[in-house]
Amino acid sequence: MNKISLKLVLLLVLLFQSSYSVADRFKVVFLNPGFPAENATGNFWTNVTQFMDAAAEDLDIELVTVYAYRNHILMKSLIKEIAAEKPKYVVLVNEKGIALSIIKQLARYDIASFMLLNSINEKDLVLLSAKEKRLLKGSVTPNNYNAGKKLLNGLVTLYKLHKNKADKKQLIKILALQGDYTTPASLDRELGFNDALKANQNLLAVDSTVSNWSKEQSYEKVTGILQHTHIDIIWAANDAMAFGAKKAVLAAKNYQPIYIGGINWDIDDINYPVDLSFGGHVALGAKSLVMLKDIDNNSLVNDNRHQVVDIFESSLSPSYHDFTQRLSLKQLGHYDFSRFSISSAEPLVFSIDNLAKVFTPQQANKN
Repeated sequence: MNKISLKLVLLLVLLFQSSYSVADRFKVVFLNPGFPAENATGNFWTNVTQFMDAAAEDLDIELVTVYAYRNHILMKSLIKEIAAEKPKYVVLVNEKGIALSIIKQLARYDIASFMLLNSINEKDLVLLSAKEKRLLKGSVTPNNYNAGKKLLNGLVTLYKLHKNKADKKQLIKILALQGDYTTPASLDRELGFNDALKANQNLLAVDSTVSNWSKEQSYEKVTGILQHTHIDIIWAANDAMAFGAKKAVLAAKNYQPIYIGGINWDIDDINYPVDLSFGGHVALGAKSLVMLKDIDNNSLVNDNRHQVVDIFESSLSPSYHDFTQRLSLKQLGHYDFSRFSISSAEPLVFSIDNLAKVFTPQQANKN
């Protein structure tokens, strides 16, 4: 083969690789129901975006995030803005049960949807047309039922560890702070809480109230309840409400210990530290992009396109410190999220333990 022919072959190879890479790359819009910065409902949704940004770079996905500021009415109005981005997929969260409407609106633009953290239920699913069902490509949700159950059981264990034997036979009085009335995560966590409550005869729920995921609303409600009710444990559906509860307890100068726990692994408020948190599901935004990459490559079979992941772990577990430290230090670029793709040479199951295995401190930080 002469030099001209060899150069021509090499040029064709490079052109093929370049066109393959461009064809393989696609755009995703994440309709984030939260805020772009920490606020009264915590920093959970900000952190979800951080995980997705890091995963998008590993997977060669163009990611655009649009925020709805915890306003489900605003969320519905953002569809035209999203359609103008011309994404191949939109990642949605079923905040306050509005995903059905958004899926239908996106389908008019022939844009596919993927559900993250809160999916749609069977009742809503049957209301989708054949086209709308085809454009709903998949979902990944954490096992929120188990989180609600584990949190109450964990708080009861902590309470009993610090009480005298004579006290252990007394009723333990519980206050529950729920997220909202309609979001699937809130409802599933409440169900887990209720089942754990029924399984233990020594527990008494003195109140269960919705605080809309808010630190301020939780503070106000707990302040009022403590004025007339004795509480031993406060179970909160997220950490922001747990922080508000702790603030109320400190302000009330209640010298009898009240054990407080939440969900999200936002448990880093030095002013209002709580006793327990279950989290890890903040990383599932990255998992959603891994799944979309595999769906786009037709390597993820239909039966595995809707996944419920039991990812929640305790803040008392060995995994907690490293995971939250890497997040707070913005080191998510050190994770290699491509290792969780089916196309990886040795694909890994997405879990907190396996995230630790794909963390490479020497890797250049991509964030």
